[in-house]
Amino acid sequence: MSKALATRYAKALIDSLKEHKEDFERAYEELKKVAQILRDNPRLFRYLSQPVVPRGDRLEMGKALVDDLGLSPRLRNFLLVLIEKGRIPLLNLIVEEFRKLADEALNQVRGIVRTAMPLTHRDLELLSKSFQEVVGKKVVLEVEEDPTIIGGVVTLIRGVVFDGSVKGNLEQIKEKLIEG
Repeated sequence: MSKALATRYAKALIDSLKEHKEDFERAYEELKKVAQILRDNPRLFRYLSQPVVPRGDRLEMGKALVDDLGLSPRLRNFLLVLIEKGRIPLLNLIVEEFRKLADEALNQVRGIVRTAMPLTHRDLELLSKSFQEVVGKKVVLEVEEDPTIIGGVVTLIRGVVFDGSVKGNLEQIKEKLIEG
């Protein structure tokens, strides 16, 4: 139930952003920022979440929070609705669902690239474009450094692993030699 509700809130935010031609990435960053602040401040989270706290008091605290953060008007209003309706406990799920829905709306997928050394911006761009041809959508890659990779890269997109690492290639050669 809570995931379905989080999805509905995320979809409503996506629809509102689309209608007003606002940036999904900015909204996502603002949502993450608020979620992180609430994780870092459990007392504030509890205060904004508790139904026993009068709605007016929760809203007043919520307004102070969103004003201090300088959020965009759309995100400010969205978060105040969450506080008013007692939906702040769903915020982390809403952030996850928002990311998925925003990616769908932008016709893109996300992936993780593991490499022993940092990639240049140009290398990351080329890698992203090559995977775009494979999956048929824009590919946004996040880089993770992994010292166990000798060289090359291992990429994970939509649960599929593309192993272009030296270690992976050596293991494939080993398997072929064992099979004879």
